[in-house]
Amino acid sequence: MSVHPKFDNPQSVNSPKPPIVLRFQGLHPDNLGRFDMHDHRNGGDLSHVDLDASELNEVLHCEPKWQETIKAEVAAARRNNFRERMEALRKRGRKAEREALIAEGESDPWRRCVGGPLREGILTVNKEWFGGTGQAEWDTAKVAAFKQTAMEFLLKHFPEGQLRYANAHHDEEAFHIHFVAVVWTEKVTANRGRQMLLQASLNSLLKNYEHAQDLAGEAFTALGIARGERRAEARRVAKEAGENVPKKRRHIPPSEWRADQRATGYEKSSEILEVAQSKSKEMIEDGRTVGKATIRKSRKRAVKEARRRKEAATREVAAAERRRKEEERAAESARKERGDAEATLGIIAEKSANIAQTAQVAAGELQQVKTALSVEVGKLQGARAETEQAKAGLADVLVKVEGAALERDQVRDEVAEQGHKLDRLRSAAKKEREDLLQAEEKVQSLKSARQAEAEALNKEKKKRAAVEAELVDVEAKVVTAEAKLSKALSLMKTLAEGIDMLGGAVLRWMPGPKPSEKKLVWGPDAPKTKEDRRRIATRIKPVMPKLMPLAQSIRRTIEETLSRERAEIAADAAYVLEQRENMEAEQRAELTRILNAHAQTDPMSDGPGT
Repeated sequence: MSVHPKFDNPQSVNSPKPPIVLRFQGLHPDNLGRFDMHDHRNGGDLSHVDLDASELNEVLHCEPKWQETIKAEVAAARRNNFRERMEALRKRGRKAEREALIAEGESDPWRRCVGGPLREGILTVNKEWFGGTGQAEWDTAKVAAFKQTAMEFLLKHFPEGQLRYANAHHDEEAFHIHFVAVVWTEKVTANRGRQMLLQASLNSLLKNYEHAQDLAGEAFTALGIARGERRAEARRVAKEAGENVPKKRRHIPPSEWRADQRATGYEKSSEILEVAQSKSKEMIEDGRTVGKATIRKSRKRAVKEARRRKEAATREVAAAERRRKEEERAAESARKERGDAEATLGIIAEKSANIAQTAQVAAGELQQVKTALSVEVGKLQGARAETEQAKAGLADVLVKVEGAALERDQVRDEVAEQGHKLDRLRSAAKKEREDLLQAEEKVQSLKSARQAEAEALNKEKKKRAAVEAELVDVEAKVVTAEAKLSKALSLMKTLAEGIDMLGGAVLRWMPGPKPSEKKLVWGPDAPKTKEDRRRIATRIKPVMPKLMPLAQSIRRTIEETLSRERAEIAADAAYVLEQRENMEAEQRAELTRILNAHAQTDPMSDGPGT
């Protein structure tokens, strides 16, 4: 979560009770790594984060390797949904749809949505409710109460493992909780079989944003936290009444807000810092003057009153000197504020206000120093009277010392008696220790036996997990093999159809002198309409690389056969021509017709392609 720049002593403006903040946004499984990077402060904008307090961040709800678990569930759903749909189409005889599904492959187990099928959320409240800005100013009891109520709310409304992760952040200005929810559902249909899908809208909290705000307001009422403003309802009421509908407020990301504040604060920073520096210098000079004068007076009075009190007075003067140095360090810190303000323009306006406030506090502290020095002088005067009283009390102390000596002798006798008792207790403790060692040996042997059993059980679990993993891998390979087999069968069927078309004179091979002129063309029995020809060309296009060599081979075989037949016919024709002179006119005409009928022809037609 990103938080706005620091404001000390924040005060509520619009509402006597701070509103609960509950927001959701979509999250894609591939972006879980980016979420983890922000959560563990490994990158991104960290200007608003107190890295010294990051070690206080705590995981409230989580499974081991929860991100890998979600990704594995998504991958398994892709694989199983594909297999279930293939089986359902096979049972219903939807061969064409099955082939199309094979070509399409596995698909994501969710409907297309903005952001992603998972839900990332945040729960927090205004930092004023916790006690102020930053972890150091928070009321620990309120933080604990908010944390407990938030987790009860999340576990109640994300049941049955829907809540996968929850993390509490202590290193920003307001305490808040990030969480991730995953909602799975099962749908069974005749065409798709059993499908596991990610569908966040099945959770009532995620389905209706206003309903979620109502439930959150009810859950945190006991802590003095109210529901947020009902803006959506106000827009509906205004629309029904025919009034001007308030504009829908846009959520401004904290990073964008900080950029705007930096642009605004930069214009005022120089002027404010100059005023602050001037006031700081004046206060520093006043502090030095008053401090030096006070130190001189304190030293003179201490020497005059009593030399034996000189060392004590010197210590008081040294304390005053340290306070003066602290004032100088405070002034140096004020001078450094300008460099810090230029480096962090996002919070310059607020820091400038803090500098002015610090200057006022410094003036008050200076006045307190003056008062304290006056008090110390009075203490020096009272020290002499205290010394006289101490002498008078010395005699009483001596009497008490004698009484204490008598009591010491009595205590010594009691200690000796207790020593004898201690020896007896040591003997008893030694025996108990021996018994305890024997019991520990028995417990250790039992632990060893139990550990051996646990190791054997773990080995069995690992073997079972390995077998299950191999089974899943084999199932995936079977599905892939079935898909490849189905695709190969489809191509073989199309290739057989193409061969039938070559045999049925729908297609034929046209040779040419150049490789680019060799191609398949339409035969005499080809369809006449362009639509039918286009449909045939589309169907046989995937097998054209296999069909063309077959067509060429068939063409060569036919040409060789025809060549032999024509040679035989030519020999017969030569013989007939020799006998032609002896034939009648009608017989010669019939002979000419037969020769023409057996002459070589080469019709041309554009085919389905090369």
